Amino acid sequence: MKKIAILASGSGSNAEAIMKWAKASGLAEVVCVLSDKREARVLERAFNHNVPGLYVRKKKLESREEYDQKLIVRLADFNPDWIVLAGYMKLLTPKFLHVFRESGVRVINIHPSLLPLFPGLDGYGDAYRAGVKESGCTIHYVDEGMDTGEIIAQKTFPLIPGETLEEFKARGLLIENVFYPEILEKLLTQSL
Repeated sequence: MKKIAILASGSGSNAEAIMKWAKASGLAEVVCVLSDKREARVLERAFNHNVPGLYVRKKKLESREEYDQKLIVRLADFNPDWIVLAGYMKLLTPKFLHVFRESGVRVINIHPSLLPLFPGLDGYGDAYRAGVKESGCTIHYVDEGMDTGEIIAQKTFPLIPGETLEEFKARGLLIENVFYPEILEKLLTQSL
């Protein structure tokens, strides 16, 4: 059984979908959820699934490299096979990625746009404001850039005429909650 560590910063709906899928499928175990936000709802969701939920505090003058070193140490305790970003709102440092790549750990992310279009913090919002007729979400390997890693899979869906930005984002998130576990299952069974 593969071990998954989740990094998340927010409410954690994708993390929860992955925790439910892991338990139901028997293919993986979510061994921990780490967050950079003490108040992140994802930590409560982890607790509700009996998964260790850990807040990793960033000190005021701490560099990205120093912070990622703390993440490396915390994650090493759980020996994950996969690190899954689920709304983790920080770029990972080259050292972080190197350490886990050298250990054979794969690091993936889900992004709310059809990359390479609309990378960054607000993919759905950027797509909506650009007036595209369809958008979607992308699951990709994480590299040193912002949403530039190799694309694993994409899910396309149309913008509905008259739909508000909030409605579009909510619908996109519901699609992500199904798509992420689906692609994880394919990755873990090597059918992708």
